Amino acid sequence: MNPPELAQKLTTLWPPANWLDVNVGIAVSGGADSVALLLSLVQIKKELGGDGNLAVFHVNHHLRGADSDLEQAWVEELCNKLGIPFEALQGDVAGRAETEGDGIEAAARQERYALLTQAAERHGARFLALAHTQNDQVETILFRLLRGTGLRGIGGINRSRVLTPTLTLIRPLLTCTREEILAYLSDREQSYCTDLSNEDCRFTRNRLRNELLPKLRCDYGLNIDQALLRLSEQASEVQSYIEAEARKLLTTSLDGLKTNAQAGSNSMKLKSSALVNHPPLLVREALRIAWREAGLAEQEMNFQWWCKLASLVQGDSSAAVLSLPGNVRAQSANDLLLLEW
Repeated sequence: MNPPELAQKLTTLWPPANWLDVNVGIAVSGGADSVALLLSLVQIKKELGGDGNLAVFHVNHHLRGADSDLEQAWVEELCNKLGIPFEALQGDVAGRAETEGDGIEAAARQERYALLTQAAERHGARFLALAHTQNDQVETILFRLLRGTGLRGIGGINRSRVLTPTLTLIRPLLTCTREEILAYLSDREQSYCTDLSNEDCRFTRNRLRNELLPKLRCDYGLNIDQALLRLSEQASEVQSYIEAEARKLLTTSLDGLKTNAQAGSNSMKLKSSALVNHPPLLVREALRIAWREAGLAEQEMNFQWWCKLASLVQGDSSAAVLSLPGNVRAQSANDLLLLEW
């Protein structure tokens, strides 16, 4: 790939008119993908101009000793050469893991997104650009399938999502392959950092990347990447339709939402009769949307819990009251589902 090609592709995937005149924060770890994203955006910016500014954010979790600090220094030096503002972000992964009861990997991810969002807002960024690629998408879809997931999970990584009213996360390289990334960097004779922990196959995600996917591609002659991407696209389309119909259903069934932060008492009422004659799939989705919009945490609400809650609405449950994750109490009586927390 010639140097201009990735940047040219990027102008199609993320039209410059959408971002040249606003501030953009770029998450750069120092790995090949994020370095290619940075160079491409800098190249486009130099060629087309615009009133906005670029800034680089690097999250240092200090989980790999001296290597973490060396990568931070390397990214800072690259930014100095490019004339791009750089900010290193320091997180407390161990503290978050202990507080929220998560593993180190999950805590690091949550800490990374929290730090990046805060940094982007400090810099007045309208977009926060991350360097996930098509390879990451394939790995994520397969990983979720193996763990057990629904349509939303099969849909994979979202290309964009709103983080705050003024900040949107964007993944411009999500349809670019790792091969394209490496060819672009090679043509530019641009080095990058290699995280050796990605080769540690004690971690499930690394085994999937380094062992399972290569075996599926080679030994079985399967075009597994495109098969998974097609499945993901179709799942996303179906999920979008279900969400739209569920939102209509929620509009007709919502009977009231009361919040009282001072008293620590909140409640939501839904009309059971407006839900009961609809397919369980739509009822579960309507309940999930209501749950999310009430600001309740979804992490521990797995499929079994949603089924129990839907059964309560539809009168198929042996219990009239449920104690749900997040200290939420659900009660069905007099044609109403009452949620209290």
